Amino acid sequence: MLFVGSTALAAPTMVETVDVEQQRWRQTLPLYGTLTSPRDAELTPRVAGLVERVDVDAGDRVDAGETLITLDRSLARLTLNTLEASVAEARAQLAEAERLASEAERLAARSAISQTELASRRSEVDVQAAALDRLRAEAARQREVLDRHEIVAPFAGTVRERLVEPGEYVAESTPVVGLVATERLRMDVAAPQQYFSAIEAGMPVRIQPEALHGETLEAKVDVKVAASDALARTFLARIFVDNAAGRLTPGMSAKVLFEITSPEEVLVIPRDALVREPRGGTRVWIVESGDEGLRAVERQVSLGRSADNRVEVLSGLSAGDRVIVRGNESLSRGQRVRLAEPRAGPDRAATAADRSLRLSDGTSG
Repeated sequence: MLFVGSTALAAPTMVETVDVEQQRWRQTLPLYGTLTSPRDAELTPRVAGLVERVDVDAGDRVDAGETLITLDRSLARLTLNTLEASVAEARAQLAEAERLASEAERLAARSAISQTELASRRSEVDVQAAALDRLRAEAARQREVLDRHEIVAPFAGTVRERLVEPGEYVAESTPVVGLVATERLRMDVAAPQQYFSAIEAGMPVRIQPEALHGETLEAKVDVKVAASDALARTFLARIFVDNAAGRLTPGMSAKVLFEITSPEEVLVIPRDALVREPRGGTRVWIVESGDEGLRAVERQVSLGRSADNRVEVLSGLSAGDRVIVRGNESLSRGQRVRLAEPRAGPDRAATAADRSLRLSDGTSG
């Protein structure tokens, strides 16, 4: 191939190149959300009454079943005592009815009483047994009412707020204590719909709560809701975070890092290889070897995903092409180039292909 003009006569421009690679697309997807508690409740009494004692205050840690507030139980206890006395009375009346019925059975065997009298005494036993059962049920109900004068914690957590004081009268709909579970927090993340197939339940994620100043916590996706928000074009990913140490609290903001990997391989190049055109579109420069050495060749490309200083190339390049990532700002078509020695650090080491291209150009780098 013969190039004519000033471009051909100019000294070669030093450039840096990398290979176009075919690999599975990997990216870190950062999404943001707020830590919340899976259990946050305002507790109300199960019976109305006068507050006798308050055993907790805001900030207290409580266990499930622990008593938080006690209502005055004087009247309820008196009612229970009355019912228990009635149960004892009914039990005695049943015993007497059973004794009389047994006596009637013996007399009837000797034809000393009529069958009608025997049937009456048997019926009295049934009546007294039913009365005893009714009173036992009423006493059991009253015991439950008495127990309900204590408001207990339905789950372990932290008292968010105390809403009543001793001496106040509360109805069954009156909130008395705010309780929130904090040992295990929840984070609901709205993920873009294009990642629906990439995010699965069980996949590991990293969480960076803002309050921990960059510290990372390991977690996993617990639930992926297979329904999307039609307006926002998102779906729900739910993550639970262990907080046994108590370093986090509901309401904190946090960033979730999802490591996304595509199942198929794609062409990937560094973002530095891209040259934006004033009229729109994107091109890259690649290095080709000809009769007169190395030349810069322009390629129009179409792009896909972009992340972590890398871009996906949908068309315009092939695996193994060498794209220019440094020195491509002012190249012209057919311009002679030479390859710079790779820099130390994260840049790629020189390959055998680099060396052979430099030899074909007649330069030593």
